[in-house]
Amino acid sequence: MNKVILIIYIIMIIFKTETLFSANIVYDVNNIKIVGKITTDKDRKKLVEKGIYKAFVKFINKTLLQEDIEKLKNIKNEEVKDLIFSYQIASNKINKEKKNELLINVKFQQSKINKFLVKKGISYSDVSDISLTLFPIFIFEKEVYLYSDNFFYNNWNDLKSEEESSFITYNLALENIEDFAYINSNKENLESIDVGRLLTSKENKNYAFVIIYFSKNKLRAFIKTSIQNKEIIRNLDLMFDSMDKNKSYNSAVQVIKNEIKQIWKSQNLVDFSVPSFLDFSLEFKNINDFLKIKNILDKIELIDNYSVLELTKDYAKLRIKYNGKIVKIKEKFTEKNILVDIVDNEWKLKIN
Repeated sequence: MNKVILIIYIIMIIFKTETLFSANIVYDVNNIKIVGKITTDKDRKKLVEKGIYKAFVKFINKTLLQEDIEKLKNIKNEEVKDLIFSYQIASNKINKEKKNELLINVKFQQSKINKFLVKKGISYSDVSDISLTLFPIFIFEKEVYLYSDNFFYNNWNDLKSEEESSFITYNLALENIEDFAYINSNKENLESIDVGRLLTSKENKNYAFVIIYFSKNKLRAFIKTSIQNKEIIRNLDLMFDSMDKNKSYNSAVQVIKNEIKQIWKSQNLVDFSVPSFLDFSLEFKNINDFLKIKNILDKIELIDNYSVLELTKDYAKLRIKYNGKIVKIKEKFTEKNILVDIVDNEWKLKIN
């Protein structure tokens, strides 16, 4: 009887909406700090607009490739304001200079962001937090430094910029005598070594193997990353100032981190101009399963909309319109504790 009531309720929703569109998903950028003197409403408005623009810059720095960020350098305030869903002034205090110090939270509306990026011909990167095991090796005039005398090993996680995105966590490789011996025995051919041999059972299998070379007042880097079993290699020429060696090393860390960030973004690009469709069935274990899946679909940013194809007391067949790679959709389902069983290309879902 309860299932019959549920089906009637669902039919009422379908009849009312025709197609069940996901809720207006918004992207949150929180704790944006802005400072200025507020004496009039006009001053407050200008300061808030500055904060919204700053939030947008932070948002695109996290989600777009560097070349696409460059395309938006001259975007106007009015364009940015049109992309927001809402904003909130979280705090407003007077600092020591007797200026207003605001913390604001900005919500960008996904549908508007998507249309904006499609119009600009830009792909969005659906990056998630990731942890990498880091192997920074410093070669100074042919001498190999791995741990104690390695500036990059000792300072990597201490060197952070205000704009740095936090979705990559670096875990320094554990000090190991065998690793040191293996690296030294292959120092003439380090770029080709088997990095997997350096990983312990406790370390993350996603890694960034970085060699920083210094020779004849020149600095360069070799980067080999393996993320989700996909290996990518980059070579970078770095700036070096002989008058300020530490400043050059600090700058090198930031450049290398940014390159690794670009690698991770490039593996998660979503082209909103070319959506895909997926049909799946959901078996009902209890009366609330349909409402649970509806709530989950509403919260998955890659899903544009969804509709019910068939509905019985035991199962529902749904079709989703999504952006990006299908493997990302499967990952999102797994994150939401949905069991996915794929048999002969047919997706069957169960709520765990």
